Amino acid sequence: MDKKNPKNAQNFITSTKVCKDILSYTNINKNDHVLEIGSGKGHFTNELLKISGFVTAIEIEDRLYNMTKNMTSTSDNIEVLNHDILKFNFHKYDVQKIFGNIPFNISTDIIKKITFESHSKYHYLIVEYGFAKRLLDMHRALGLLLMLEVDVKMIKKIARVHFHPQPKTDSVLILLERHSPLVLKKDYNIYKDFVYSWVNKEYRKLFTTNQFKKAVKYAKINDLNKVTKEQFISIFNSYKLFNGYN
Repeated sequence: MDKKNPKNAQNFITSTKVCKDILSYTNINKNDHVLEIGSGKGHFTNELLKISGFVTAIEIEDRLYNMTKNMTSTSDNIEVLNHDILKFNFHKYDVQKIFGNIPFNISTDIIKKITFESHSKYHYLIVEYGFAKRLLDMHRALGLLLMLEVDVKMIKKIARVHFHPQPKTDSVLILLERHSPLVLKKDYNIYKDFVYSWVNKEYRKLFTTNQFKKAVKYAKINDLNKVTKEQFISIFNSYKLFNGYN
């Protein structure tokens, strides 16, 4: 049965020149085992094989999986999996880097999956430009959650004319670069609840008036609409302290 699903619909880049140009902005090299998310018709896969040591390519759609298999059949440094990335077990694979031209409709789910379940340091993803801007927005829950594990950078804008079918907006190559976790793993659920209350501006739910004044002062915040990553973690740590979390 074909696993085709509208939510997994992809917009392909089929130009070898464009694929090479996009990959030139990554640091993928011959020492890397690369995981490719959504191999599609195999155009990026072919180029990844030339610049990396080994590629594990994942494609959920049967027809596209077979196309990738056929296109890369003469290569011995690849494994093509007919699998759903959202059900993928990262612990079974020692990959150094991740690359993907990912479906727009499930970009959030994929990014959360690789951020909190994979161990690779560099994740290069092609996403919708507006979505990339939201990832960098410190007023949104997703950006505040991701920053625990990764720094997000926009690397290269990609015009919509390079895709087939052509989407309504331009895309961008982003880098999610892993760093040391900003809070302890055991505090993640506490942090998650804190984030959702914070973005909804439910400050009274988190602090008493006096606690809030102390936390803001300690974090050296002058404007609640311009809070840095370091200041936000400071506010969270004050919240933990006031509520007796160890």
